[in-house]
Amino acid sequence: MRKCSVDGCLEKHEAKGYCHSHYKRFMRHGDPLTVKQGSPGSGWIDKKGYKYNTENGKAKRENRVAAERVFGHDLPKGSVVHHIDEDRRNNQNNNLVICQSYGYHRQLHARLDALKQTGHADWQKCPYCHKYDNPQNMVKEKVRFLHRECRNLLQTKMREDRHASCV
Repeated sequence: MRKCSVDGCLEKHEAKGYCHSHYKRFMRHGDPLTVKQGSPGSGWIDKKGYKYNTENGKAKRENRVAAERVFGHDLPKGSVVHHIDEDRRNNQNNNLVICQSYGYHRQLHARLDALKQTGHADWQKCPYCHKYDNPQNMVKEKVRFLHRECRNLLQTKMREDRHASCV
């Protein structure tokens, strides 16, 4: 049985020459000997950058806890907490927006992306050429907006693909 490559550790090898504990430290901090443990009750940060705390024996995102504290009750199921400055660790009340659904949250991000790219929050991104434009210059197809030229190119390509598969 292979042992951990850290001096003095007698645990079984798991990956990259380390035992489970040293491998986790290596992946988290880049060094298997680094032990960065916060004080009790300080919580932790997940892979996506959200801070968690344990409350009444349950792990809960700190941004939801902050929003619930303002409302005085639990947030509705399906609601999403949005960070205005997009810093997931900044859970100040003036940085949080409660979105009623994930779809609304996605729409908020789409409008923010358009605003950053073009200066116009209502402009749409063409899924074919990936350029932003005024929706008045585009064609609405089901739930997306495309440039007329892009739609024509897409339809031509689909016709050619259909024709090629029939031959």
